[in-house]
Amino acid sequence: MYFRITIPSLQDGKKDEATSFVKEKVMPEFDGTPGLLTMMAAITGETSGINMSAYESKESAEAVEEKIQGVLSEAAGMMAAPPVIYQGDAVFGKVYQTMPKDSQRPSYLRLVVGVAKDTNAVLGFLKEKVEPIYEESEGLQVTGAIFDGSSAISWNFWDSKEAMDVAVAKLQEALDSESETDLFDGTTIAYMGPVYAGKLFIDFNEGDTPA
Repeated sequence: MYFRITIPSLQDGKKDEATSFVKEKVMPEFDGTPGLLTMMAAITGETSGINMSAYESKESAEAVEEKIQGVLSEAAGMMAAPPVIYQGDAVFGKVYQTMPKDSQRPSYLRLVVGVAKDTNAVLGFLKEKVEPIYEESEGLQVTGAIFDGSSAISWNFWDSKEAMDVAVAKLQEALDSESETDLFDGTTIAYMGPVYAGKLFIDFNEGDTPA
């Protein structure tokens, strides 16, 4: 599974326009795209958001690059700066709740970005320290992670902010015990917010892994 993550920087006062653009323009335009498995968008602040799409392969994603660039050009008037884009094959993750194709449910996203000193060490941390916390958490829907060069991007979707908050406290304890400075150059950045648009083009079954 191959992921493309776009982090836009919106102009002040453009949040509502941007969310309408995604729901009314982007989602319908990409519906039925070959190799596209899921799309979702979350608002993480008055001027920030996360757009994420998953494809069967890198080749599937590259096949729609021209269409993606066209959409970004249309959205340029809402942006304060060019969006940050990360892409890569899944290296970690799991589906914790079965989600049938086309199903809709509330979802709350937490996505963390950091510059890894050693991607193998970060992957080991995810598997050894983070995954056990996920396994005992309530309200967790799906997790995942990619590396784009030295950038490490991991995410988790929850039934609610409250469910996420319980787990975040434990995740921070795990990171503190490992020492963030041993894993990352500088501090990690966490983006959190409700999903306002999304679509599943295939069934996601409990226990599936994207890697």
